[in-house]
Amino acid sequence: MTPFIKLEHIDKQFPGVRALTDVNIEFYPGEVHVLAGENGAGKSTMIKIILSAYKPSAGKIYLEGKEVHIANPLEASKLGIEAVHQELMLVPWLSVARNIFLNHELKKPGTGLFDIRQMEKRARELLDSFGIHIDVTRPVKEYSASVWKMIDIARVVNLNPRLIIFDEPTAILSEREVESLMAKIHELKAKGVAIIYISHRLQECERIADKISILRDGHHVGTMQGKGVNEEEIVKHMVGRDVSSFYSRNINPRGEELLRMEGLNLKKGQKDISLSVHRGEIVGLAGLVGAGRTEVAESVFGMNRILSGNMYYKGEKIRPRNVSSMIERGAYLVPENRKYEGLILRFSVAANIALSSFKRWSHFFYNNKKEGERAEEMIRALSIKTPGRKQLVGNLSGGNQQKVVIAKAMVTESEFLIFDEPTVGVDVGAKEEIHNLMDDFVRKNGGILMISSDLPEIIGMCDRVYIMYEGRIVKELQRDELSDKNIADYMLGSKGRDDQ
Repeated sequence: MTPFIKLEHIDKQFPGVRALTDVNIEFYPGEVHVLAGENGAGKSTMIKIILSAYKPSAGKIYLEGKEVHIANPLEASKLGIEAVHQELMLVPWLSVARNIFLNHELKKPGTGLFDIRQMEKRARELLDSFGIHIDVTRPVKEYSASVWKMIDIARVVNLNPRLIIFDEPTAILSEREVESLMAKIHELKAKGVAIIYISHRLQECERIADKISILRDGHHVGTMQGKGVNEEEIVKHMVGRDVSSFYSRNINPRGEELLRMEGLNLKKGQKDISLSVHRGEIVGLAGLVGAGRTEVAESVFGMNRILSGNMYYKGEKIRPRNVSSMIERGAYLVPENRKYEGLILRFSVAANIALSSFKRWSHFFYNNKKEGERAEEMIRALSIKTPGRKQLVGNLSGGNQQKVVIAKAMVTESEFLIFDEPTVGVDVGAKEEIHNLMDDFVRKNGGILMISSDLPEIIGMCDRVYIMYEGRIVKELQRDELSDKNIADYMLGSKGRDDQ
């Protein structure tokens, strides 16, 4: 069979960086081909070359056996090449239906007018096929990040492409949404669509892959058959070493109470929220996407108004008004959506890291030396792959952008941190580095509240876990009670509703 697309001896160089070196790889119709590799391994660069957002420095590209020189992403789209990007690619203030048909609007026969009703009808049918039942006439900004992602996936599927690149499509999805996506991918595969699939969730890769290709430091180090491959083998090829443990925790004595919520009722609908976090511990907040976890975190920073109930920080009764007031108290939030809430993409790595500590490093004049020193320190500590601290954050891979968001939190010298999906979109090596930093933070007398949709991460990293279901905390589990099944039963509502 002729590959749909073939890369032959592909090199890509940027000033001071060689992103890809002599890459040879083929992608076939009706096949799910997983691309695996650490952040900065070259996956994003390869994707952009396939989409013609980048031009290779050397090498050839073949489409169905013929050498091609695709001018730009628009021409690639006309040839049937599409991507579901890691970052959300929607227009927040447009309706769901308008986003799905953006630049491909349906027109009323004989006129140039948009057929809004037909687009809404088609959008509703398409999302129903994904198991997503929402009002398609409302702006997408009214929905959660996971629903945004499903809308974006539906938008791409609606174009009937011949090749779809999925870049970390499930990072912010619930288990139910993941299952819906897996079913859709199998459907596309059966129709002969070529699939390139990128994910740091290795169990997912094992499950879905026909082939797995590994990139390391810009080199294609091998392709293996998906059937029968094991997680340890993938990791070893990715990082060039064995990763003995993804979750390594030192359990500490529990110290002073940092945060306590008592019967909070919140403006965004969460009810009767009671939890606590002490120095020396990582406390998990688990639940399906949409259960209200992020909204609880936002209440600590005045972003979700407290209607009733009490909140205490280091023993003092407080009513948080804004983010800056809580940062001054020694608390900091690492947000889920790095692109819109965590970074300024046109700023440098150093400038982004410094944003959280600007007041601390400024008196009469800004301390550029301090900024540079702390940026270099965090680049080393988190192994951020960048040509230097002056590199624009927008030019980094998604995983390295996430590391910069983590670095912002670590330089604040805070006592209490909230991590909302801290390892979304990062590879196993980076995940290990982030977990080590979190462990070191609580060992030094800090406290962490961690929101994660990754159950192994919750089980491996947390001292205690609060589980949310439909806007309420339905259960607190101690470390020795943590298991996939126990947590899932409460997350899905199979247990816990009678305890409310």
